[in-house]
Amino acid sequence: MLAPRPFTACPVTPSPLISVALCTWNGAGHLREQLDSILGQRGVTLELVALDDASTDGSVAILEEYASRDPRVQVHRNTENLGHLRSFEACMRLCRGEFIAPADQDDIWDPDKLRILLDAIGDADLAYCDSEYIDSDGRLIGRKVSDDLTMHQGRDPVRYLFQNTVSGHAALLRPAVLADALPFPAQLYHDWWLAIRAAAGHGVVYVDRPLVKFRRHGGAASALGKTKPEADTRTREERKRDRLATGKNRKWIEERAYVAKRYGETTWLGHERGAAWHRVFTQSLAGNRRELWDTIWHDRHSVPPWSGHGTWNAIRFWFRCRRKLQRAAQEPVPTTPIFRA
Repeated sequence: MLAPRPFTACPVTPSPLISVALCTWNGAGHLREQLDSILGQRGVTLELVALDDASTDGSVAILEEYASRDPRVQVHRNTENLGHLRSFEACMRLCRGEFIAPADQDDIWDPDKLRILLDAIGDADLAYCDSEYIDSDGRLIGRKVSDDLTMHQGRDPVRYLFQNTVSGHAALLRPAVLADALPFPAQLYHDWWLAIRAAAGHGVVYVDRPLVKFRRHGGAASALGKTKPEADTRTREERKRDRLATGKNRKWIEERAYVAKRYGETTWLGHERGAAWHRVFTQSLAGNRRELWDTIWHDRHSVPPWSGHGTWNAIRFWFRCRRKLQRAAQEPVPTTPIFRA
């Protein structure tokens, strides 16, 4: 009879530290609910790095209350208001985890959000999930971000020139992505820039589950999912006049030219396509569209609407660009560019 083998305990692999980067500014109204959802994350090891951007309400007092009873919470304060972009840049610089998860002050996270994203990220640089909209009182609106956007994943940064689908509040990323992306371009949302960098690196993974309740209200930084007017009683001519007055077509073109220029200035994968798109958008806005079709055709699998065959995408996007350029030509030209390249 064989002697029983001595029991040997299996080594336990420690869970990687996730740094949650939370920026606050006059967010006391919803902050407790969000803090509870972050600190209640299951199956992960986390630290909560909170940076307040010179709030004048009770936000700091709430943060310090939570820090006094939970050692995972650390509180930092800006001496002056830096704004959304620079606050997140500063906050994420303070993170020391193996992964970083940006957080807004007024959302509610599913208790398994971080664990699911951590399980999904694999070798990729960034993983993100879907979000469902809630109103200012926390009631579900009945729509998700994926109802409004075609969600991207993989290693195609050119797609993100035309539409960002990675919301920071829904993302988990590696610190190397942040290091390469700093400093953030002055006129871009930080999550848009991080998505381009991740797609140009080891790629982006999308988790098709709504793991965040994304609060939509008048003070939210992003316009995504905000309530639209139920009915438009204006005449066709009135709508056209108002549309031209806003300059939204020129803004759309200048914004993408700005993103493309910043991407083209990097050494990331595909950066030469960013330089090409910056040149084409700038020339087209000035009335020279000779390179527009060739550029669209070259990137026919990367341009919207991202459905069906690449040829069909290219044709549809060509007509869309032409329409926007025609309307932009009728819009008032600002004294300075909307997006300074």
